[in-house]
Amino acid sequence: MKTGVIRTIAVALDCSPHSRASLDAAAEMAARLRADLIGIFVEDINLLRMAGLPFAEEIRLYSSSTGKLDEGQLERLLRLQAREARELLQRTAEALTLRHTFRVLRGMVPEQLMSAAPEADILVLGRSGRSPSCRKGLGSTARIALNEGKRTVLLMRPGFTAAEGPLLVLYDGSEGSKTALGTAMAIAGPESTLHLIVVDHHPDEEAKYRQEAETLIGPSGLSVEYHHLPLAEGRQLARYIRMIDAGLLVLSDRMKLPEETLRDLVSNIDYPVLVVR
Repeated sequence: MKTGVIRTIAVALDCSPHSRASLDAAAEMAARLRADLIGIFVEDINLLRMAGLPFAEEIRLYSSSTGKLDEGQLERLLRLQAREARELLQRTAEALTLRHTFRVLRGMVPEQLMSAAPEADILVLGRSGRSPSCRKGLGSTARIALNEGKRTVLLMRPGFTAAEGPLLVLYDGSEGSKTALGTAMAIAGPESTLHLIVVDHHPDEEAKYRQEAETLIGPSGLSVEYHHLPLAEGRQLARYIRMIDAGLLVLSDRMKLPEETLRDLVSNIDYPVLVVR
């Protein structure tokens, strides 16, 4: 079974609840895999450019009042957020005795995150960002990471763990799904339950795929529950996964699933998702 060695995990930090969940998940995985942890804070160049415009104003979230968007004030706020992110990373990493570094970048947030820390094997970021408009569904950065990213990405949300809780893997006999299964086994905690959904394209393939998966899992000691689902579109898969009510969903973008089905599933499921590449 192919599974890449995970030596370095990068995590996007912006002090939002989704970002804090991402840091906890990244640290949890790093501790289990003995990997290094890289925290990345991006100063959004769009905000800074907007603050420089003469007509730019801020609208306060919990009142109807507005005020002049001051460039200097925004610079100070970004420095404060970066310091808070650095301190949060340091506290989290030191509690687990993790090797860690922190980087501050400036530019377009999605582009910076996609190119930052090229040595990282996994990029962890929140499903949504700080904006109230993207608290449901995928945020713009998460969507770009899913659609355009080249490395394994974990889209995290609050209320879940990355390794200690149950994990759910989509398996269809492809090399991509075998890699996803191997990655899930690598990060699973000793008390984790592995839910394996066998997704087949033909009715007579379910038994073959299940036997393949049982051979790959072997005497791992993991508690495994098998499920079977004929090939379905993304929304149907999402409904079925909600019925199982597991935790982290692990899949590959190199499965036999159509690309549109994969993206539809990740967009519609309100669970953390690890897309293995």
